[in-house]
Amino acid sequence: MLLRRFVFFPILLVWVLGLTAPARCIAAAGPITVYVFLNTECPISQQYARRLTTLHRQYDRAAVRFVALFPLRTDSPGLIRHFCATYHLSLEARPDPGARLAHQFRTAVTPEVVVVDPGGRIRYQGAIDDWYVALGKHRPDATQPYLRDALDAVLAGKAVALPRTEAVGCLIE
Repeated sequence: MLLRRFVFFPILLVWVLGLTAPARCIAAAGPITVYVFLNTECPISQQYARRLTTLHRQYDRAAVRFVALFPLRTDSPGLIRHFCATYHLSLEARPDPGARLAHQFRTAVTPEVVVVDPGGRIRYQGAIDDWYVALGKHRPDATQPYLRDALDAVLAGKAVALPRTEAVGCLIE
């Protein structure tokens, strides 16, 4: 119990003061959470599934938790399971009833990611990378790995250089 208080207190101070937590505090306090907003019918969500699985595997040992949330009413648990199997998405996946978290985070499209540190602060929100330039237009390869850069910064206890980007995708209605 004493250890829990010792670890929690610096995180609480970091959260209250708005400072960046040292990496050892982050690792001790709990996981960084990446909320990934997806849509089973969105072609861009479908195309990003494998990239997300790769990122999930790369950061799994670094105490980063990935949660796929499906905010559309039409995305039933059965459709979500089918989506995960079809597109090899290995993340924890579940519906976001009433788009509650999507509204809370003010996400507008799928796919869009939100990185939350153990203190509950949003450290990054936006696109996974810059692969998609606009609807129907993408580069051969991504040149800016926004999510990867954000995770690396948070894990290193540093500020995220680009904390907000504009995601390209299907509207959350």
